[in-house]
Amino acid sequence: MINDNIQDNEKKELEKQKLLIQMKNEIESLERQIKYSRLSNLKINSIKNLKLTARILQLVTPYALTAGILAGVFSIAGITPFRRDKKEVYSNVMMEFDNLGNIRYEQQYNDFNKINVFKFYSKWESQEGDFYTRIVKTYNVEEKTYEELVELINKENLSLEDILGEPISIIKETKNNLTEEEINKKAFMQATIYRKDINDYIIKEETINENILLTIFYLLANVPLGAVLAFIRSQLSSFDFGECVERINDEYESVDTQELRLKLEIRRDNYNRMVD
Repeated sequence: MINDNIQDNEKKELEKQKLLIQMKNEIESLERQIKYSRLSNLKINSIKNLKLTARILQLVTPYALTAGILAGVFSIAGITPFRRDKKEVYSNVMMEFDNLGNIRYEQQYNDFNKINVFKFYSKWESQEGDFYTRIVKTYNVEEKTYEELVELINKENLSLEDILGEPISIIKETKNNLTEEEINKKAFMQATIYRKDINDYIIKEETINENILLTIFYLLANVPLGAVLAFIRSQLSSFDFGECVERINDEYESVDTQELRLKLEIRRDNYNRMVD
């Protein structure tokens, strides 16, 4: 009986010593965690930020892809978003000629913003009160070449409506004080065409407003195209950005030194009570 009690006491003492060793190890571990908490948090946050960055890149991949494609398309067109381009501005030439042998040119680097036209001017007719009138018919000849207009303007006794269709405007012009030359001038036809002279150009830098508008267009065009690719990806994969971020935050949680100190204090109190 006495031997049994002795054995029980030795067993309890052995268990106590094991527990004390375990508690001491826990205390030392907590002390190390507190001591190196800044270094641990630096390591944890570095890994977490790398993983979050990878997920962010994965999230924006469709938009980055479309941005690259659009940048290539813009580059082919000679347009660079976010940067003012230097571009060639070609000379615009207006050529006016009639069937009386008169030819007139105008040349500028701005657009004329006008269409190619063919006009028929009737002969001036005398009216009451020293006034004269004539009819001016205008036809749209955008589809006609210079050679075709030269051939047309030199023809006689032709029906313009049969060749050019209905006129886009018919104007009755009235004026007085005509010169003798104008009064005797017969009906005539006149063509006015516009073209670019690719051999004559200047280098002009894009304006700030032009670049801003092009950049805004580039950004706005990227959004719907990127959204289409993002939707396709959502149908083909299980990628969920919010879920990934939540999992990373849970897995790489920073060391809370305040909580560790509280645990250390409890462990020390328990250890000291068992030792005393």
